[in-house]
Amino acid sequence: MLTMHRILDEKANDIGNVYLTDSDLLSLERFANNFSVRLKTYNLLRDCSDEITMRSLRLLAQQYPELIQKQLQRCKYDMSNVIRYMSLSILRDDELFFRETLMDWLTNIINSYQVTKECSTAYRLMQSVIDEMLPAECAALIKPYSEMSKSSLLNV
Repeated sequence: MLTMHRILDEKANDIGNVYLTDSDLLSLERFANNFSVRLKTYNLLRDCSDEITMRSLRLLAQQYPELIQKQLQRCKYDMSNVIRYMSLSILRDDELFFRETLMDWLTNIINSYQVTKECSTAYRLMQSVIDEMLPAECAALIKPYSEMSKSSLLNV
């Protein structure tokens, strides 16, 4: 069962046999304490996704014009998906969710197109656009996901 937090996901399957541990409760308390910033970040990513994507791809086109000319729609689709999964992962405070549900699959797809370097650059540029567009506290929450996207592609 998918809930708003990984600990609850795990414990929901065994609810008849266990209580949450002190460590689990501490994690949930941290989750609750910074939920408003994560919610704000989620809303901004949802509302600004198209603009972030297009600004990032315009910057990418300056470095890789042929890629954008040939693969613009695919690049838009992939980056939009990454932003969507980032936003949900941030809301859930769950980097593992991001890696398991998107990055492993996306890395294989992008590797098959043989554009890992270019896509890694795209996610670096995307973070720079996010840094310009969003409040610093929101951009800071997004950065680990951008870094994960870049490094996953470079470490194929």
